[in-house]
Amino acid sequence: MSITNLSRVLYRYKFNIFSGFRLLRLRFRFPKTYISSRTHINFDYISQLKIGENTDISDFTTLVVMNDPLNQLDNSSLIIGSNTYIGEYNNIRAGGGLIQIGNNCSISQHISIIASNHKYDRSSLIRSQLWDVKNNYVIIKDDVWVGANVVILPGVTVSRGAIIGAGSIVTKDVPEYAIIVGSPARVIGYR
Repeated sequence: MSITNLSRVLYRYKFNIFSGFRLLRLRFRFPKTYISSRTHINFDYISQLKIGENTDISDFTTLVVMNDPLNQLDNSSLIIGSNTYIGEYNNIRAGGGLIQIGNNCSISQHISIIASNHKYDRSSLIRSQLWDVKNNYVIIKDDVWVGANVVILPGVTVSRGAIIGAGSIVTKDVPEYAIIVGSPARVIGYR
């Protein structure tokens, strides 16, 4: 790491840099990104996490990029673009799949974005079953605004410029520049 990047990280976090080893590693890996010291980040491999420049990850947000402990697949990945804001108290879980959030997005508060589900065969407990590898992704394209208390389920692509209204549950793909609301979310107009 260059002296410039080191000084940038030290200045940005004002000596609060020693709040945790994982957070420390992330701050040095992504020096042009703000990651709150009250953000909880859990990952198997730091290479499975990519965060763009000038992205802001706020207090009490949980980012999980863990692989299925019952499976040998290393298929988890979280990619967050540049100039994206992720608000407080969000739950973003790329366990067992891919979550990709584009550039210039605004992710409000109390959002849940989940990349995969457990299988649910009756023969064993749900908790002891493998994660489903079918439709194990969430893709959020550039310039998307996600309102407060939204849930985005696995297998969904939110196209460029879309707005997801507060309290919505997104179960299927969202068209470009669509405004969607409801449970399940439906298109009510376009930007």
